[in-house]
Amino acid sequence: MTAGWRDPTRPQAPLRCSARILRLPKNEIDPIEDGAATSERNGRFAVADGASAGRDVHLWAQALVRAYVRQPPQGQASDADLREWFLAVARHHAATLPQAVGPSWLDEGPGAVTSAYATFLGLQLICDDQGRAGWKAIAVGDSCLLQVTAAGVLTTFPLTAPEQFSDTPRLVPGHPDLLAASMDSAAVERASGPVTAGDTLLLATDAVARWLFTLALHDLGGLHRVIRSPRDDLRDHLAAQRAIGAVDKDDLTLLTVRLRTSPRSR
Repeated sequence: MTAGWRDPTRPQAPLRCSARILRLPKNEIDPIEDGAATSERNGRFAVADGASAGRDVHLWAQALVRAYVRQPPQGQASDADLREWFLAVARHHAATLPQAVGPSWLDEGPGAVTSAYATFLGLQLICDDQGRAGWKAIAVGDSCLLQVTAAGVLTTFPLTAPEQFSDTPRLVPGHPDLLAASMDSAAVERASGPVTAGDTLLLATDAVARWLFTLALHDLGGLHRVIRSPRDDLRDHLAAQRAIGAVDKDDLTLLTVRLRTSPRSR
């Protein structure tokens, strides 16, 4: 994290944020396996992408994003602190998980599924002692942040190019024992940066993120149209792009955060 930044109770710079969530399930039968949550008041936003092979992964994805928005890791969290935060979320999830709702064959035989898994991205808006606004983020796997500044500069985290996406991203296990055994200091990535009025922050699960990265490379105007499009129009456009193979056939979640000047600062 950039030196000098601290966590506020709420964003203190003369900026306001507004957020919207767009979610599109891969089909009309199964529950969407992504999670998304926002707190404009506290400047916290998160998305998670449940791995389809897991048990009730939509519940684990939702647990992760809700925990981050409710009470994220401390601002100067060490690797051990981050690991303990994820463990605390997994313990609470395991203790409150309802009776399994998936098919019974998942619990049987050598291929039995014992945990849910998900990628995760959490973002916090922050400001420093001089009132300069910024963001910090943590990520596990390939749910990605794209920051498009008012000047048109693009910053991405944790991936930077479409070809970096794979079928085997890092995942956060929902079972405490599995999480304790698998999460090391390399699992959680961190980044931070400045923000200003007119910037847009896009938090996207992998299929949407890969498509946005491709637009950034080959159709920057298309990326800006995505940012400006009304939610219903964008949902229809994403569905059409998925139908023609331009977007992977997967659950699609895009959380858009816009930053603008607060009226009191004008």
